[in-house]
This record gives sequence, C-alpha cells and structure tokens, in this order.
Amino acid sequence: MEYKDFLGILMPYKKLTEDFRELYSMGFNFMDGKYRLEENVDRILNTTLNSYFTEEGVEWIHWFMYENEWGEKDWSRIPAFDKETGKLIESDPVEAYGAKDENGKPICYSFESTWELVKNHLKCKQI
Repeated sequence: MEYKDFLGILMPYKKLTEDFRELYSMGFNFMDGKYRLEENVDRILNTTLNSYFTEEGVEWIHWFMYENEWGEKDWSRIPAFDKETGKLIESDPVEAYGAKDENGKPICYSFESTWELVKNHLKCKQI
C-alpha cells in the first residue's frame, strides 16, 4: 500500500460521513431504522483497514478519525494536566495535543503524519 491508496480509503469515507451528517440534519437517518447505511459503510471501512493494517495500526487510524476529528480537533480548548505535577497546562496546542511520540512531538495530526505512523503497521510490507 502507498500513501495514495491510504487516502483512497479514508477520503471517500470522510466524505460519506460528512454527507450522512448533512442528510441527518435534513431529517434523513441512515444509522437507525430500516436503512442502516452508516453501519454498513463502517463495516466496509473496518474490513478494509483490518486487511491491510495490524490492530495497532487500525487503532491509530480510528484515533485520527474519531478522537482527533480528522486532525481538526482544537486540543488547546481541552484542559490538559501535567502528568507529574498535576498542574493545568496552559493552552499551548503542542503541549495539550492528545497523542505524542516518545520525544513529545505530536503524531497523527494530519493524513500525512498518520500515514507516517501507520505504514509501519502494514501487515504486508512492500518489497
């Protein structure tokens, strides 16, 4: 898998979820009831991700999509506390950011940075 393939999986899914949200605001519910399209789309995405990535890779992709809101979450608005002192960290986005590497640098903040992390969790390494 290459980066373009990774985007080819995630970008249409992102667009679909945005369309579902917009349609929901108009009164169409594709999560519940007779037509559970969102649930089926989620199954397709998860089956695809699980065929390419290890469990840890899939978890990081899910974190990027859902917890980090596709890299658009404003972490500086969420109270963060220093692990050692318990004191509130000022609203510095880098300090407050939700996921960091072993050096304290943010990870999974964009499609590119998520790919850089999860390509190491591909089940089948390219030769």
